[in-house]
Amino acid sequence: MSYHIIKSIKVDEKEGKVYITGADNNVRPRTPHRWECTSLSQILVEQGREAVDLEILEAYESGDFQGGNNKWTRALVVLRRMPEYAQFNWRGEPYDEITERRKTPAFKAILKKALETKLPKAKFIITKSTNMGTKVYLKKLTARHVFWSPVREKAKIFRFIEDTEDVKRVFYGSNSWAWAVEQVENNQRRGI
Repeated sequence: MSYHIIKSIKVDEKEGKVYITGADNNVRPRTPHRWECTSLSQILVEQGREAVDLEILEAYESGDFQGGNNKWTRALVVLRRMPEYAQFNWRGEPYDEITERRKTPAFKAILKKALETKLPKAKFIITKSTNMGTKVYLKKLTARHVFWSPVREKAKIFRFIEDTEDVKRVFYGSNSWAWAVEQVENNQRRGI
């Protein structure tokens, strides 16, 4: 499946144009370039800014757009944790019914709600004590490994407490580990 690797998206309401900087995943070399997305520009002119925002979020949600750190990727994080999203999640079963539900105004309403919802201010890190009694912090997470660091500033930040529980569930035998989850205050670590 082909998708766009997004670096940035600029919605210029004065000109009525939407510019995307990015690259296609299946073209080598992956040199980002800037282009006007005419379909999104047309939506901007005909339906307004809110409709463009919903269309961009839907492109991220469907996997057509990936990457970047912007309001749409943050809304996607919120969307995937909304309980009402489960009935519209295209990864679920039965696929045909879900596809039909995604065409309803209720799906657009959930996308809009996700765009309007801010990420929670609470941030969490995972810690554990080593056999020597030293406290270490989860630094990096891969599909098969957890990397720990004794330096708190290098700890991986989780925005949702549920994400920390997911990490514990993924690793076999992690129930016996003496894991702890700490909430991080905004002034405790710069850049969090």
